[in-house]
Order: sequence, then C-alpha cells, then structure tokens
Amino acid sequence: MAEQPIFRTIREQVVHRLRDDIMAQVYPTGENLREYALSKRYGVSRSPIRDALLQLTQEGLLVATPNCGVRVASKLNEEVQPLVVDIRRRIEAFALERAMNGMTDEGIGLLRERLADFKRACEKKDLPAIVKGDMAFHRGIVELAGHEELLGLWQPVIAGMMLHYDRLRGDWMESYNEHKAIFDAIVANDKKTAKAALVANIK
Repeated sequence: MAEQPIFRTIREQVVHRLRDDIMAQVYPTGENLREYALSKRYGVSRSPIRDALLQLTQEGLLVATPNCGVRVASKLNEEVQPLVVDIRRRIEAFALERAMNGMTDEGIGLLRERLADFKRACEKKDLPAIVKGDMAFHRGIVELAGHEELLGLWQPVIAGMMLHYDRLRGDWMESYNEHKAIFDAIVANDKKTAKAALVANIK
C-alpha cells in the first residue's frame, strides 16, 4: 500500500476523508450532510467538520443553501463536462511533462504503488476503492511536478469529474490498463507516449 499523506491539522484530515467519501459515493449526490452526524462518524468535534464543509463547498463538491444546509453537489451539466475534461487534460499534461523532467526512483516507486492499489480495486470491482485509486494515481503525477499551485488548480477540477465516475461501471480493467500505459511510458521516459496515454484516459 502507498503511504498515506501526513496532515498537520485535524481539519485537513477531515477534509481529506470527507472528500474521499464523497467521491467514492459513500454520500450520493443530493444527500444532505449534517454536522452532528459527520462529527460522530469521523470522531471529531463539529468545528473541523464545519470548516471541512466550507472548503468542500468552495471546491464545488458540496452546495450550501440558506436554511437548507449543505448537500452533495449534482453531477456536471453535460454542456460543461467537455470544458472540464479539457481543463483537466491541460493541467495534468503540464504536470506530467514537469514531473518527467525530474523523475526519481522514489517518484516511480510512488506511482507503482498507487497503480498496484488501483489494480487490486479494479479486480475486486470495488467502486469506492477504484475512485480513490484512480484519483491517487493522477494526484501523484500532479504532486511530482513540484508546483503546489498546480494541485490547487487540479483539485476542484478533478472533484467535479469524479462525481461522474460510475459511467465506467463494469469496465474497470480497461481503466487499469489505461493507467498502466501511462506508467509504462513514464518509466520508459517517453513523454510523447505518456502524454497521449494520459489524454486518452481523461474523458
């Protein structure tokens, strides 16, 4: 298993866990999220829950409505989806090139571990684990680019797209093979092939 990221605050841990659960469809679109119930689930006070709900609302995963609370956002409008796909491709292609310019054995090892986690999830057809594994692999590429600004741009874009993840239901190993093609090209230091495989995977 890939190592879990280290967080500085309880708030950051809650944001990460709640974001993962929303993307893994633990909470379906339209579901209302209550501070008290979330504080019990994650074993924290309501203050970091409140902060997490605010941040995820800003990222677009949640929608806050006056007098109605916070609910999980709906999937992207079909007219908007192609634009979001294009933006994500541009961000990740940019990150991929810079990551490959300075790729280390440690970086390759990180991506290899995340790819292995993703493969296990695909073999089991475990949707929550598949969503997390897919996102972790792509996040690894963005992180290895070495620019914190990229991660800030990428996070809300990937968030909107991951709400659509069930479109691939039943075809998980094909998705794994697409990710393996990206990884193999990175290992071979073949930027052109890696970029083409990355673009083909994001849809």
